[in-house]
Amino acid sequence: MIIRSVQLRAFRSHTSADLECAPDVTILSGKNGVGKTSFLEAISVCAVGKSFVPVPDAALIQHGQDQCSVSVRCERDLHVPYHVSVTIREGVRKKIETTFAQHCTPKDLIGELPIVALSPDHKSITMGGPADRRAFVDGLMAQSSKRVTELLYEHRRLLKQRNSMLAEAAHHGGKVEGLDAWTDGFLTCSAEVIRRRKDVLDDLAPRIREAYDAVSGGEEVIDVRYEADGVSDASANVEEQLRNAYEKVASREIQRGLTLFGPQKDEVAFMINKGVVRETASQGQHKSLLVSLKIAECALLFERTQERPVVLLDDVFSELDRSRCEHVMQTVLAMRMQCFVTTTEGAEMKKLVPVGTMIEVTSDK
Repeated sequence: MIIRSVQLRAFRSHTSADLECAPDVTILSGKNGVGKTSFLEAISVCAVGKSFVPVPDAALIQHGQDQCSVSVRCERDLHVPYHVSVTIREGVRKKIETTFAQHCTPKDLIGELPIVALSPDHKSITMGGPADRRAFVDGLMAQSSKRVTELLYEHRRLLKQRNSMLAEAAHHGGKVEGLDAWTDGFLTCSAEVIRRRKDVLDDLAPRIREAYDAVSGGEEVIDVRYEADGVSDASANVEEQLRNAYEKVASREIQRGLTLFGPQKDEVAFMINKGVVRETASQGQHKSLLVSLKIAECALLFERTQERPVVLLDDVFSELDRSRCEHVMQTVLAMRMQCFVTTTEGAEMKKLVPVGTMIEVTSDK
């Protein structure tokens, strides 16, 4: 996928901004706070329906305006044009139009414009809690397959409905009609989510090891351990194991009015030399692993979709040393993936990417 242009209207600090993109590397340089990241956020909104920065949609609307809009024009690897535009109003459902339809949902966007984003906020993948790692894996799966996107949305719907019924049961002395049927649906869907996670992690793990060896020099052993809640062996009968887990907590669920088992409680543990990264890794190891995760994500997305993802690197070079910076850029360019980079040190960055185009960003370009 190649993005040809990005357009922003009343988006963050930009009243009106249009960006013509280089087919290889576009370097967005400027002082902090001038709106460099906004262009990357706009691409993310058009790719997955939201910013890669954890903010509410309303935060994207320029102060004093009642709505904002973003659009991108792209070309697929098979030279098929693709366009998407998104309009955001606070408290109103997003208006999304693409080459294929005029009334889309964020779910419809996922996978059409594959992206891999890396920003300082993504440190939570290796340093944060299980939810951050689940989100990383689920995001990769969703962009890889429309079927998985539907599956993850269905799991979220079933969990929400089951929690609602459990809360009602807790309020009415443990009795509510229809709970068993919702539990059966939740078990079936949850088993499929676990199988899909295991499959993608089995495929991702060797790529992470390979990328980490290239970044760190191969002196450490990297492993990925998937701990599915209530499931001791994700290769066996997962649904049966989940049902056994459910039966153990069923009475407590009624008391608490909350689902107490399932893939929404899973952990994905990254290991270095048999130690849990979140607990034992140095700052350098965290950085190397995060870079490796994103390189592995690029490779796996490309293989599974046959479409090169667009890589968004937001201010990561202030976090990484020069050798890691060079490795990231060399790897991305070797895979022939389009890349967008934000930095306050444009001249230094351009030395790393001689094929790049540098654009100076001001507060309202």
